[in-house]
Amino acid sequence: MTFSLATPVLIGSLGVAVDFVNYNRVKANLQAAADAAAVAGAREMQVSQTDTDQVKSSALSFAAHRLTGDADATIDDLRSANFDVDAQVLTAKSAVRVDITESWTPFFAHFIAAGITPVTVSATARFVGSNNICVLGLSTTGSAVYLDKDSRLTGNGCGVYSDSADKRGFKVDQGVKLVASLNCVTGGAEISGSANVSPKILTDCPAITDPLSNRQPPTAGSCDFNKLVVKDETRNLSPGVYCGGLVIDGKAVVTASPGIYVIKDGELKVAGESSFSGEGVSFFITGSKPAPLYFAPKSHISLSAPADSAMAGLLFYEDRKLSQRMKHRISSDDARKLVGTIYLPVGDLVIDAKNPVADQSAYTAIVVNKLELDMGPNLILNSDYQSSNVPVPEGIKGTAQVVLTE
Repeated sequence: MTFSLATPVLIGSLGVAVDFVNYNRVKANLQAAADAAAVAGAREMQVSQTDTDQVKSSALSFAAHRLTGDADATIDDLRSANFDVDAQVLTAKSAVRVDITESWTPFFAHFIAAGITPVTVSATARFVGSNNICVLGLSTTGSAVYLDKDSRLTGNGCGVYSDSADKRGFKVDQGVKLVASLNCVTGGAEISGSANVSPKILTDCPAITDPLSNRQPPTAGSCDFNKLVVKDETRNLSPGVYCGGLVIDGKAVVTASPGIYVIKDGELKVAGESSFSGEGVSFFITGSKPAPLYFAPKSHISLSAPADSAMAGLLFYEDRKLSQRMKHRISSDDARKLVGTIYLPVGDLVIDAKNPVADQSAYTAIVVNKLELDMGPNLILNSDYQSSNVPVPEGIKGTAQVVLTE
């Protein structure tokens, strides 16, 4: 009799134990699916940017696959299988949240713990850190990044950023092709309907502080050279202070020895059909009467920044104390190797070459007041940092990664 009376209790206890084991298994499976879907959505957000519907669709599709094992499963299929899945892109498009509910009904346990069913889980994934920088337009007014008609800009593994709060802070004209890992502007974007932009430009982005603001400039001492002009000759140059600037003209073939070249109160100009090359070189533009950098259309340019010294990683560095805003110009149809960072925080950089620029560089980063691609150039900026001994300045190389926060 005692055994007969105790048997239902034992069976009930065993049933409840089995139900709780199954409950933990169900919840663990749902949580794994939610975590994976949130991460997938956050990664898609880096590509899709303002297209929140695409981000949500990616997260939902990933959840459906994980829950059913069917890559083609739809939301209706999930509902038929007693799953309810929701995905949301959170404030400022900084994270993706996925909620999953399964209407699982235990046989015994719900009599003891009514809240055990349905089973609900949640996961939130977000980006932390920053992306690699291809281009950063520092100006807070006007179009800090302007791609004129038929221009092409490719950022391989890096992003294009404009700090301008203007409604046209990032301007893209007709026929432009822009491809990067991320396109972002603090203010607004004006995009021609015929432009090909991928991913879409994300507006209302937080401004990026000048990543090189703490880099100290080299010392500009007494003059080593005065108004040096090299024309129609082959010559090796030495590092030093070039007062009055440096002009290379005609059909000169000039090689710059490794080191720092201070261009003081004058221009750095490569004109005619001259060739100018150098490994481990850096050019500091300074003085009370500075002049802009200029590479003429028929010139041949091949330059690489230093691997060490105070200017490590910096190919061009414009003195932040300059009172004059200049327009530097790269028009050379043979400027395919520009390894390092072009840092012109006061002036603007105009690129109007007809052939690809910087495409043969392991990496090139551009941090300028404003960048303008004029008359259809093709600027290709790589971020293959590992293949070069030229270090990447702190703040240029990103640390972005997706992490689960809930």
